[in-house]
Amino acid sequence: MTGSTTHGTARSDKAASHKPTRANTLPSGRSFHALAGPSSSMDSLHSPKQRARLQPLSRSHSGSKLITLSRRTQQLSLNYDSPSEESDLSEVAENDAPILQGRRKAHHTSSSNRSLDSFHRSPPADSTLPAKEAGMDLSEQLYDNDGAEKLDKGTLGRLRNWIIGFCIVNFDLEIGQALDYIYPHVGLSDEERKDIGFLAFPDTNAFLVGDQVFTFRIRSNSSSGFAASGPTNHAGFLYGYVFFRQKKDASIRRGYYQKSIVILSQHPFIGLFSRVVKALGPLFCDHGRPVLEAACTDIASWPIPFPGKCISIPFLGHLLQVELPQPLKPQLLETSPFDMFNIDPSKQILASLPPRSLYYHFQDMLESLWICWELMLLAEPIVVMAPDPATCSEVVFSLVDLINPIPYCGDYRPYFTIQAADFKSIINKKNPVSNLIIGTTNPYFASALEHWPNIIRIGNVNSRLSSELATDSDHIAANSPKNNSFMKLPQGVFSKRKAVIAKDKQLIKALMEIGVKNERRAIIANNKLRRHFVDLTEKFLVPFNRYFSTLIPFHQNLASSGSKLQLRPFQTDQFLSSLKEHGPQLPYKSSLRSAADITRDLYVQFTKCGNFAMWLQHRSDEAIKEIRKRQIQMLCDSDIQAWISDRPEVELVDMLLRYKAQLAESHSSSSEARGARDERSLQLTSAQTDRLQRQMEQLIAALPKDLRESISLTESGDITQPSHV
Repeated sequence: MTGSTTHGTARSDKAASHKPTRANTLPSGRSFHALAGPSSSMDSLHSPKQRARLQPLSRSHSGSKLITLSRRTQQLSLNYDSPSEESDLSEVAENDAPILQGRRKAHHTSSSNRSLDSFHRSPPADSTLPAKEAGMDLSEQLYDNDGAEKLDKGTLGRLRNWIIGFCIVNFDLEIGQALDYIYPHVGLSDEERKDIGFLAFPDTNAFLVGDQVFTFRIRSNSSSGFAASGPTNHAGFLYGYVFFRQKKDASIRRGYYQKSIVILSQHPFIGLFSRVVKALGPLFCDHGRPVLEAACTDIASWPIPFPGKCISIPFLGHLLQVELPQPLKPQLLETSPFDMFNIDPSKQILASLPPRSLYYHFQDMLESLWICWELMLLAEPIVVMAPDPATCSEVVFSLVDLINPIPYCGDYRPYFTIQAADFKSIINKKNPVSNLIIGTTNPYFASALEHWPNIIRIGNVNSRLSSELATDSDHIAANSPKNNSFMKLPQGVFSKRKAVIAKDKQLIKALMEIGVKNERRAIIANNKLRRHFVDLTEKFLVPFNRYFSTLIPFHQNLASSGSKLQLRPFQTDQFLSSLKEHGPQLPYKSSLRSAADITRDLYVQFTKCGNFAMWLQHRSDEAIKEIRKRQIQMLCDSDIQAWISDRPEVELVDMLLRYKAQLAESHSSSSEARGARDERSLQLTSAQTDRLQRQMEQLIAALPKDLRESISLTESGDITQPSHV
């Protein structure tokens, strides 16, 4: 790239031997696959009696058994106190044998002669047209005809607190990859269905056989309303968490079995749903629709996702501990409920962080992260090129997290292909728009986007890919760098921006000595690396927070309680004057320019980008909420009896109406918070409500008798006139 600067050391990819990875295990150590199908290690793990009980299930039995097990794991989760408490699910299966027999007769009588293979079929070739003519989505037709267990409205509502549904994508020789069906059914637009179908398969020639788990993000244009229920800066987008399997199959014309299952959600919980779909995918490929029914039952049992909460949730025999993120609060091990030195990443999950870490992907080019931080801070356009969708999607999510607690304002696509609906508007010869990050694996983008000012190329490390993504020793990804066109290009960060922030050389040296072979040490190293950039971002924000505090009105009394207190407007000139006087504590690189000039340029650029607007809006919302809290407390603590003395009637009535309005507004906010979980709503404590009511009683008592009788207070929290009036 002409005129570009390469930051960091170019990565060299080393060949490494593939090591078989252990299967997902139950708390007891047994193979998870044994619950629903054959296991290569069944003979060594179970007694003859147990093996007979855990033989492959017929279709008529598998759905009910999986659902029964999922309900039993819900009961287990109620008694779950710590990660060390484990339960043997094989005992659960044995104890539930009578239940299973009853459920088999009641639930699957009509379908007992059909095999599990029937769930792997694609829809009949002639089924699309009648469904279309009837105005019914194909997925709804399959949903009815397959006789799957339908979800009641309550279960469906609880399920959709977390996910929208499961999308099944198959490869058709005539039309390519296409969305087969959605379970439970939900109406999506044709554009959304096409996007999901194309993004659910890897668009790379580096992947031969095996499993992959990755994530994509699409713009939602349907009227379902699910996307709007996400956080403000994510509203309008849906997230797809993909498990893709490809293996050789001589019985298929193309020679390969290819299938994807996608968890479609309104939440950017990549850490949680990547692990969930990784556990779900192999079971679904083996047993089909009954596994989805069991998964729905488990997810519907999860509590409502509330920011900052740590919850224990069951999923298909696993019990997961998950900490949910809070807006603009980085998830770090030291602030989580987990023991950072003994964390089990397979069970203890920080929901917003990718399975493979920032440190994992950048360990050979750590020096590049400081320029990445600057690019993300200023919302510069970035393209991430990687050999597989798992790598590029995880890197994009890690970049968005890099500037936390500053919100990223832009559009980011963790995985983007030439078939994407937005392809023509994003990929063209024009200068790219700011506030945009895309991740891609197709070598076509190397030439199509060579004019972009910022390119990140991440190489492929075979041993990491196989050990992290494979879910079974028989499903290890075979990747050949010689077939990957990206390997012919130098790896690193290439940017036309000249970096101004100095690297922390001591931190780089310490991290480079750790490596990723020791998983626990690598987890600690990643947390240390992320902590450094959280601290760097907070140092950058110090001048903004200092100036912003001068915009907040602090002095409040009863005389001013009637006027609506507002923030003073943010004035860039005043801020720059404050910045010049106090200055930040940022580590700048040595340069011919003065630190004052570098500081001014950096902060001026930031105030002109969308990230600043997002931060200012969030900061203003917090400040307004704080002003309201202080105003309520002032009304509660004021000596209202002393204030009443010698006041005219008009002022007493005016003050009474202020108290009434405050109670009514807080009561309305409380109702909205219960209905929509609005984090900005302000709710009164019971003590505050009682205090405001007593203050109002004193105001009423001070009014003339004829005026007291004409005042009705029943609309503000069921307050009535005191009996002594």
